[in-house]
Amino acid sequence: MRAAGTGRRTVVAPPAAVRSLEHWGPRNTERSAVGYDLHYEIRPPGEAEVVAEAEARLKAALRERDALPPEEAGRLRPDHPDPISHDAYEGRTARYRAAQDRVNAALAALYETERSYFRLNVSGMAGYREVMAALGMAFEDDPRPDPPRPEEFGLTHEQVWAFEDPEDFPDVAFTEEQKAKAAEHRAAVERVLAWHGRTDIPGIPLHKFSSNSGWLVLPDECRAAVKAWEEYVADKGEETAMTFIAEHTGDPDHWLAWIDYLRGAAEYGGFRVW
Repeated sequence: MRAAGTGRRTVVAPPAAVRSLEHWGPRNTERSAVGYDLHYEIRPPGEAEVVAEAEARLKAALRERDALPPEEAGRLRPDHPDPISHDAYEGRTARYRAAQDRVNAALAALYETERSYFRLNVSGMAGYREVMAALGMAFEDDPRPDPPRPEEFGLTHEQVWAFEDPEDFPDVAFTEEQKAKAAEHRAAVERVLAWHGRTDIPGIPLHKFSSNSGWLVLPDECRAAVKAWEEYVADKGEETAMTFIAEHTGDPDHWLAWIDYLRGAAEYGGFRVW
């Protein structure tokens, strides 16, 4: 798949870890895969090894669950308000419930382990965009520059993709001049993905939360967003601030985790929006 607006081929599912249960087979229908996956630009030292161990535990829990007869999962009640709940499944056995609980615990542990990763579904991102704009953490910027076209560098789209992912295009060959041009094109794309917009406005440009295109939210943008939140809390008081968050996001704890994520991202090169 190509990232919107850039011509770049990207993997929609994040490469570092399992993001939701449905990636693991037809019976994993208790999470939605639609949304935004955010990754620090620089991964913290040692995280990859810890995440690999957590992924192994998750896969073991999934194997144990999926070894059970499929009918033990039960049948989803279409009118149940919470499809993640065991009670949403008619006929689910106690054995399957216990196995699913172990899967959920392993998945939660994976999320906790991978501090460089944060996820928002589509509606969650829409809500966070509105809240951040209201609090001065993000802003509606000038129209962003158009991404450079491969033709401007004497390249084809296939050559651009091959430069990004050579293993996917083993038959595409480059001259040294074409390699240099492809590198120039990539650098020009990165300038668009990192573009801040109005230099006199702090915070995060909202276009960086508009698509899964690999936008780079810069460290200074993260710091400015956190500062705006801290100033809002200092001005309104913690109780009023958290009441506002609860009313507009529905999950104050996830919001506070988001603020912590922004703080961390500022120390690791910012983060990408996929």
